[in-house]
Amino acid sequence: MRYVVTLFWAILLSNTAVFIISAVDGVEYNAMIATGFGVIITIFVALLDVMNQDMGISDVAQEK
Repeated sequence: MRYVVTLFWAILLSNTAVFIISAVDGVEYNAMIATGFGVIITIFVALLDVMNQDMGISDVAQEK
């Protein structure tokens, strides 16, 4: 479920960023490129999560 939320926010924020950058530069807005960036960001975040689990970083004891 957390990856679905990550995908949603990555697509939303990347589309917003690409829209603003294209407006400032005066070029045509391309939603497919912006959505592709969102998918790439989600894959990158998922890979970072897997790497953290492999390294045992997520298993650190909680301080009480």
